[in-house]
Amino acid sequence: MSVHDVFVHPSGQDDNLGDSALRAGLLQALRGEGNRLHVYLDGQSSDYLSGIPLETRDILYTSRQAWLQASREVNRPVYVINAGEINPQPGVSFPGGKRIAEMRGVVNRGGIVVAAGLGLKDPTVAPKVVFDPKLREAAVMSWRDHGSRQGAGFGDVAPDWAFSLGPDPSAWPGKDSRRLIAVTLRFDRPWPGERWLAAVRTLAARTATRVVTIAQVARDAPRAVRLAGELQGEYLVAPTTRHDHLDAHVRAVYSRSLAVVSDRAHALIMGATEGAYPVGTAADPQKIRRLLDTVGIGALTGHHDGLAERAQNLELEVAGLESAIEAARRDLGLLTQRLNSAIDTAT
Repeated sequence: MSVHDVFVHPSGQDDNLGDSALRAGLLQALRGEGNRLHVYLDGQSSDYLSGIPLETRDILYTSRQAWLQASREVNRPVYVINAGEINPQPGVSFPGGKRIAEMRGVVNRGGIVVAAGLGLKDPTVAPKVVFDPKLREAAVMSWRDHGSRQGAGFGDVAPDWAFSLGPDPSAWPGKDSRRLIAVTLRFDRPWPGERWLAAVRTLAARTATRVVTIAQVARDAPRAVRLAGELQGEYLVAPTTRHDHLDAHVRAVYSRSLAVVSDRAHALIMGATEGAYPVGTAADPQKIRRLLDTVGIGALTGHHDGLAERAQNLELEVAGLESAIEAARRDLGLLTQRLNSAIDTAT
């Protein structure tokens, strides 16, 4: 059996569980038969690394130069562009000059470039961005939402990799055991105000559930504490800041929750994969709405001011969550097949 050398740099924000989760999904997809992962991770904390599923057969690098040199020493390397949010600027090449040179070097040596799971922070700037041909012509080029694809004008679409994680929907606890409403908000956005707080309290009272708050990102913890106080709820603190421990903690909460109310994209996604319906709410909801609409579960997502009205439809929407997650995983399964087919063909 031939060996396929796959080079990937799954970096992310150290205290952000969503960042490690979506990269865990990417690495899972890249583990096709015969694939040998060359993983570059430098400057990441042990907390973050605990959420990245490395295996003994993986080759780990803490120097980009060593990682690149290894790609020059193998036949037909596969260069994986990191999944997640990108923020290219108008009139500027994307990726940057150094990354373009790396990609061209790989292609010139008979290798391929793959990009699966990218999302634009602001799709409206995409028509003014100079996307490099090596990205446009990648062997696999897939965005994680339709808005990004429409803005860029090239590539395909499949859901965010984090939708691939979590239990099979057939194993979800039933509605009767879901006695919580999980709430988490970003630390770096305006406080939502009393009307929003009243809407959350009303939702909990109407559904006979109890409000709990959590923090998937360490910097969100002070806000989670304040929310618990304002909502007469309880802040459920994780046992540690290790991402593997945090992942287990939030999933245990979501599996007992009827809904997740949040402006954190991956709180909504991870909640959905545990059977808690995503109620997205934000001062600027376009990003979270795009990600959820990709799998057909964005109906209750919008601006903070409309939360009370949207929340009234929760029971109507919950019924479709299981089939939506199953469909999302089928789509990601097809993307995984495409990735590994491209890798097989290249080598």
